Amino acid sequence: MNPTLYIKNVSGKGRAVFSKQSIPKDAVIEICPLIVLPGADYELVTATQMINYCFFFNPEKAELAIALGFGSLYNHASLPNALHQLDLEKKCLFFYAAREIPAGEEICINYDGESTADTPKWFNDRNLKYLP
Repeated sequence: MNPTLYIKNVSGKGRAVFSKQSIPKDAVIEICPLIVLPGADYELVTATQMINYCFFFNPEKAELAIALGFGSLYNHASLPNALHQLDLEKKCLFFYAAREIPAGEEICINYDGESTADTPKWFNDRNLKYLP
């Protein structure tokens, strides 16, 4: 786990991830091991608030995953300062800087996997209000 990362509450968002030090572009922010939930649990998980902390691991098998470390706590941004990449074989998520991230700036990813200025599909699918 990256010792420079910390959690702070942000009005309207809840918990958010920050760094005490600036992070250079393309630097790995965190590598998060995943707890993979079997497809048999999909309906149960999606019926709870737990779905808001999950990533799709294998959509064909309806498998979800919870990222350990700070992985499941990064908030959304349509134009994120960080990106994430799934490693199916190692069962982990890599988070890295899309640009230089100054110390104290919230680290955000795009939940839909693409940068858009529109309300993200992830929020629409859950009937949640999007706060950019």
